[in-house]
Amino acid sequence: MSEVLNIVARIKASPGQAEALEKEMKVLVDDTRKEAGCIRYDLFRDTQDPDIFVFVEEWETRPLWEGHMAGDAIRAFNARIGDGKIAEGQVMQLEQVA
Repeated sequence: MSEVLNIVARIKASPGQAEALEKEMKVLVDDTRKEAGCIRYDLFRDTQDPDIFVFVEEWETRPLWEGHMAGDAIRAFNARIGDGKIAEGQVMQLEQVA
């Protein structure tokens, strides 16, 4: 089994906040791609529901991803978006089975 960690994070914007949230998420993508251990960090938007965004991530190791989650890029993102832009979110840590 590989040490590579795959993450999918689904974020639903609060009503009327999708455009502002997307702008800040793009900054987060740019910042995160510079971090140690980041192999892939891509942002997608649902074509049926424009309030839903999905991050697809790949990290060299779990500790490097954990560092990202506690690091400057995430802290700055959270400070920029403040309260109320995200209605709900889910982070899934995935293990490849085939």
